[in-house]
Amino acid sequence: MVATGFLSILAMLPPLFTRAVINDVIGSRKEDLLPGLIVCMLAVPVLHATISFLQVLGIAFLGQKFVLDVRMAVYNHLLNLHIGFFGKFSTGKLINRLMGDSTTMQQILGATSIQVISDLVCSLFAISATLYINWRLSLPILIIVGLFVLNYRMNIRKLRQATRRWRNSADRLAAGVQNRLTANMTVKTFATETREDFIFSGQSEETTQHAHDSWLASSTFAFNTQLLQEVGRVTIYFLGCAMVLDGSANYGDVTAFTTYTMQILWPAVRFSQLAEQLQNVRISTDRLFEILDQKPEITSKKNAVQLTNVRGRVDLNKVSFEYVPEHPVIRELDLHVKPGQTIALVGPTGCGKTTVLSLIMRLYDVKTGSVCIDGMDVRDVELSSLRRQFGIVLQESLLFTVSIADNIRYARPDASMEEVVNAAKIAEIHEDILGFRKGYDSVIGERDVQLSIGQKQRISIARAVLANPSIIIMDEATSSLDSESEKAIQLAMDRFLKGRTSFIVAHRLSTIRNADRILLLDRGVVVESGSHDELVAIPNGRYRDLYEKHAGKGVITDEHDE
Repeated sequence: MVATGFLSILAMLPPLFTRAVINDVIGSRKEDLLPGLIVCMLAVPVLHATISFLQVLGIAFLGQKFVLDVRMAVYNHLLNLHIGFFGKFSTGKLINRLMGDSTTMQQILGATSIQVISDLVCSLFAISATLYINWRLSLPILIIVGLFVLNYRMNIRKLRQATRRWRNSADRLAAGVQNRLTANMTVKTFATETREDFIFSGQSEETTQHAHDSWLASSTFAFNTQLLQEVGRVTIYFLGCAMVLDGSANYGDVTAFTTYTMQILWPAVRFSQLAEQLQNVRISTDRLFEILDQKPEITSKKNAVQLTNVRGRVDLNKVSFEYVPEHPVIRELDLHVKPGQTIALVGPTGCGKTTVLSLIMRLYDVKTGSVCIDGMDVRDVELSSLRRQFGIVLQESLLFTVSIADNIRYARPDASMEEVVNAAKIAEIHEDILGFRKGYDSVIGERDVQLSIGQKQRISIARAVLANPSIIIMDEATSSLDSESEKAIQLAMDRFLKGRTSFIVAHRLSTIRNADRILLLDRGVVVESGSHDELVAIPNGRYRDLYEKHAGKGVITDEHDE
């Protein structure tokens, strides 16, 4: 900014040198001033070019650093937001803002900001110079500047609204593309390619129309500005000529005055050209702060306790929870789990099984009651130390586009290769991995690594095994496996789970029948609790009814039912 101000002043000096040459050297015959003026007129552009070069280097560095800082700040903030936030904002929309809007903000430290600063300094200098040279001729300039301001006020709101509609439609387009590409299997299995192409075409046309509206508003603003600039230039030129003819001004004054007039009018023209960029920057800033203003709902309290050496006792004391006010999902739930016990949660969709697990991991905070690990309320525990106690295998396998080995060691980046292989063997995926051309170095998502759903699930299980957690959470972890693979994994997992507290959400009897306790949930309330044998022995019991209804049908199966 300092360099820009200095450059702007240097750029304003040549008209004064020209005026001195015309009025003093030529008009008043002061030849002794000529050498000094020549040196100055040569030195100024050299100095200007040197400082400009250094300025460009500085701006390039600062601009890239600025984008990096903004992007890292937003990304770090996203990682710390609560799970519910990501249900409101699609992944495509967040990526569009993280990558696109942060880059747009670079214009703050690029040509836009430099041009605005430069034009501001030049305009102030030029106005002062014109008032000094001939204050009467300055009055029409002030009127024209007022018209520029009026044009800006009349058009900028329309431009901002059109640009915001365009950017929001681009968000929806990106979200739709991300959603449909992710669900490409669904698209293909239902043969809806033509319909999806039609939907994409419609969204693209909407985005294009909003982009056209933004361009039209910007062009209208620019046209009005250009027209005012041309009318102003001609007006000042002929007024200057008239003043020379009536003797109220000399030729050198009018030449310098006309030059400074353009230094006032040209910034207005450039500002109209930059108006769209400025609005984009403003809108991008607003969109990023819409994310940054979101407050993480789950955070570690001040002086939170580090959770270490966990034995695995879990207590839910009169826990109630609701996602939407007045619509409870969990109601007065009491659950006391001893270290090393295996608890299975079953029940109809929406009964609260996954919610219970989320509360134990403190992905959400309870509305009433408390969740305790080894007697410590999870709200009093440092969040990262709490989450490190869990090994999690979800129904949907979430793997990264890195090597298979790095996916397995995700929770423990420093794990040795021997530990990675051992975890893969426990998860019954070792032999499959060796079948890939690059083995454990194969990158998931590359052409030569096509994983089945079951293989992805077993890699997720290997990742949980390697984490060596105190508490295991498995949410439909074996639902994607065939019966043979599931039996092999179940034997291995039984060895791994020994001595560890575990929570299992599943419908297959092979997964839950050996659990120490099975909880049947309905609308957030435990309606039956006990071991498999105890629950099946209850006459007309709901678990027994569920077992008899689905035995052998893939939801709850008996090992003798084939």
